[in-house]
Amino acid sequence: DNPTSSVPLCDLWCQIQEFKGSKCIECPDKYKSDPENETLCDLNEELQLLLNDEDITTLSPEDNTPVVCVYKDNPSSSVPLCDLWCQIQEFKELKCIKCPDKYNFDTENETLCDLN
Repeated sequence: DNPTSSVPLCDLWCQIQEFKGSKCIECPDKYKSDPENETLCDLNEELQLLLNDEDITTLSPEDNTPVVCVYKDNPSSSVPLCDLWCQIQEFKELKCIKCPDKYNFDTENETLCDLN
């Protein structure tokens, strides 16, 4: 969060981490140019930490409690945001509700999905 030199400081810190046997999590290029890049990079980092934590286990998805993606109404980036957010929710014993594809092109798809 350093306003003048965050990039060089982070680069240096990551180089030090490599000497300690760790590695910094880089934000994928596909998220860097997205209007929601900060949130996408944060979610990606959280997901990578969860995936690499050997002490964390997940239930099978059918045992998880259904939830609606908090980013589903994001005007610019709902798909990648929900993709990452929903993967994270599985570690919290939650599962995102997805609208069936058969409703995608229906003019009343939002209502149909809510009823489903």
